[in-house]
Amino acid sequence: MKYIFLMLSIFFSNLCSAEEDALVLIHHGTKIYITTADLEKLPSWEIKTSTNFTPQSIFTGVKLSDLLENYHVSSEVIRAFAWDDYSYTLPVAELIKYSVILAYKKNNEYMDMSEMGPYAIIYPRDNYHELKTLEVNAKTVWQVKTIESL
Repeated sequence: MKYIFLMLSIFFSNLCSAEEDALVLIHHGTKIYITTADLEKLPSWEIKTSTNFTPQSIFTGVKLSDLLENYHVSSEVIRAFAWDDYSYTLPVAELIKYSVILAYKKNNEYMDMSEMGPYAIIYPRDNYHELKTLEVNAKTVWQVKTIESL
């Protein structure tokens, strides 16, 4: 009996851990858990840019448009939520226009919570004058835990 309890405890703790480590994509009320390994199976993109809280760095990740397409999410807007419950609504047309990424690496290192991670929405703001605004700063959600289609 103790052996069965131990095995079930390990199974459920691993299940919870996997969900905590994963990005949650919500579409029509369905939750999809996406790990960094899942993201790395998609084409990766790099953006060299500064943010309102970092000097110029090289961010690696997936285009948000590719992520949405891969998981069959069709929506005009999405909302990104951070671990501290900060959230911001992002128009998908803008994400496509500027090739905005969901970054999982900064300067070739996986991002942990102290480095904006595990995921951050990164605009190529150094490449476009019109992206150097307070609104884009607000859209640069870091420590992303959930993306929801609206």
